[in-house]
Amino acid sequence: MMRLISRCAQELSVIAQELNASSIEQVVYAWILRLPSQPLPIIGSGKIERVRAAVEAETLSLSRQQWFRIRKAALGYDVP
Repeated sequence: MMRLISRCAQELSVIAQELNASSIEQVVYAWILRLPSQPLPIIGSGKIERVRAAVEAETLSLSRQQWFRIRKAALGYDVP
């Protein structure tokens, strides 16, 4: 489990740098917003910083390649 968390955190950090995102959290929101099922994240936070990160995630231009890199990090395997 720790390996999975480490792998995801590392990939999210790299992509955050590529996108000049202010946090990994923004990249996670951007990834969720680009899921095919189009979910809307419920952040459930009273902290304005978290709300701001969620809103700013919509401005990130996450490429398909970056999206699939996050997916691979989370699942441990690539798309067949």
